Amino acid sequence: MKTCENCSGITACPLCGTAISYFEHLGVRGTVSTLKIPIIGYNLKYDSQRSGVWHYARPCGHRFSVRQGTPALKYNGGPLWQNGFTWVNVFWGKYYAAGTSATWISDVDRATRDIESNTSYSGGLKQYNVGMGTFGGHAIIQEDPASTISNSEIAKALAGWISSGMVDNIGQKGAYNIFLPPGVTALLSNEQSCAVFCDYHDTANGTAGPFYTVEPYPCQQGCNQCTSNPFDTLTSGLSEEMVELKTDMDPGTGWVIGNEELCDYCDTNYICRQLSTGEYVNAWYDKEAGKCWDGS
Repeated sequence: MKTCENCSGITACPLCGTAISYFEHLGVRGTVSTLKIPIIGYNLKYDSQRSGVWHYARPCGHRFSVRQGTPALKYNGGPLWQNGFTWVNVFWGKYYAAGTSATWISDVDRATRDIESNTSYSGGLKQYNVGMGTFGGHAIIQEDPASTISNSEIAKALAGWISSGMVDNIGQKGAYNIFLPPGVTALLSNEQSCAVFCDYHDTANGTAGPFYTVEPYPCQQGCNQCTSNPFDTLTSGLSEEMVELKTDMDPGTGWVIGNEELCDYCDTNYICRQLSTGEYVNAWYDKEAGKCWDGS
């Protein structure tokens, strides 16, 4: 049974009482809600679903809030991103095969490259013994995913694409960003993207990989922290998942702060940040500076 500091000793699901065979751990960015205070006209944003390492009990599939554990920065010994590792973008569905999506794909590829090559944002992670990688191009999957698709189905599809040569086999030396088309809902157990979470990262087989992020098409609500532009929404989420995959490739086994990954910690008091190339990104905890990354 895969456990961590926060779920150690839990043998039965607190929600249904079913015996737990193992825990599925995923690094998830939860949705944010806005509460308008009418008297002063102030919009207060709050985490309706707290980002962090989410724990799903198996076989029942229930997610529950485990104890936070020690709220201190800690490395749990798992794999970390190394110099020269590769990102491959995977655009899934006929929507991306259409010529009208060419500009969007080009912009996402450029953003992936900009995020990974930025010497302050990505390069600053060297303090966590994390290297800087490269962008290895993209693949377009011509077949459409189901309108609702589970994480296990996504992992199975990725393994099939690698086996058939539809996407490059990068083994354990990199990761895949999987972009879902509009109208497709990702499921974590029975919890839906946009309603409960924005995006996440995982591994199909623990430390053996393949490692991947899942980026549903930008949500109209709940995931827009800086602007209402869908592309800004996407780069904010993509940057967070890229950072957290690099520093915690097998969720929960890398760098964590209690039950949070490095960007989750900074989501609580979110401040919009942009790279010099224009992309909005999520800050990560800079242990050398003792604060969240601000680009200085």
